[in-house]
Amino acid sequence: MCRFVAYIGTPVLANDLLYRPKYSLIAAQSMNAGEMSVQVNGDGFGIGWYAPDLDNEPCVFRSIKPAWSDQNLRHLARKIYSPVIFAHIRAASQGMSVEEYNSHPFSYGKLTFMHNGVIGGFKEIRRKLLRRLRDTAYDAILGSTDSEHLFGLFLNHIADPMGNVTCDEMVEAIQKALFDLSELLIECNVKHHSYINVCITNGVSLIAVRYTTNQSVQPASLYYMYGKEYHCRAEHCTMEPDNGKPSAIVIASEPFTYKRSEWMKVERNSLFIVDETMKLSFKNVDLPIEHALFENQIL
Repeated sequence: MCRFVAYIGTPVLANDLLYRPKYSLIAAQSMNAGEMSVQVNGDGFGIGWYAPDLDNEPCVFRSIKPAWSDQNLRHLARKIYSPVIFAHIRAASQGMSVEEYNSHPFSYGKLTFMHNGVIGGFKEIRRKLLRRLRDTAYDAILGSTDSEHLFGLFLNHIADPMGNVTCDEMVEAIQKALFDLSELLIECNVKHHSYINVCITNGVSLIAVRYTTNQSVQPASLYYMYGKEYHCRAEHCTMEPDNGKPSAIVIASEPFTYKRSEWMKVERNSLFIVDETMKLSFKNVDLPIEHALFENQIL
């Protein structure tokens, strides 16, 4: 499975998120991820960021090279200064090709999306999934991954994916997309479990999901921290605490700063929401497929 980091708040330098922390996404987790059985994430990478002084659409740079060896990313990270940054390192699922179209994050209009996990039985449901999509969502899928097809299901529930999409619309769309996925998995009698950690932004708000259909295990790890300011001084990266509304929020597959106490784990099968005012909230995710699979295990 993959690893990712997302940031929203006062502008930060990408280098301070991706390279400088003790357990950074690029320098550490790409070669030695601490909370996954697959420790090496070398099947491509991507970074997406917003420059609101220029326009409201994301800029995305993706590659099939291992993140740890890409000098272009290293140079870009020293110059990208943004209020919203998404970064992803990929460990391709079995049978998925390593090509640029399959690297995350994916973008459409003002939206950016990335995924860590796997949709069980994707090959069995793919054809029926595509039949559900409106032309806009169908045409947005350029690669072959289960992740991008989930993004297509999400876009399918946005009235105008190229327009201004609110946080509430993103929340509703991901809930409906996950329910669609649940219906497809049940309809196709899929027996394999799914692990779905996703993160989505419109450039001014952010949502994330930590979910699995497997009631016997925990979903893939997902953490968050928030505060007044995230910064790196010398080799020490930290989040300055704030008793009021946060000005900076980070969500990541695993903690990357020295102080692990700064991080909180996103609860099992839940939706993490940061709205346009930087207010944090959570919703439960409960889908019919997890109960159907559990009943099959008992039988």
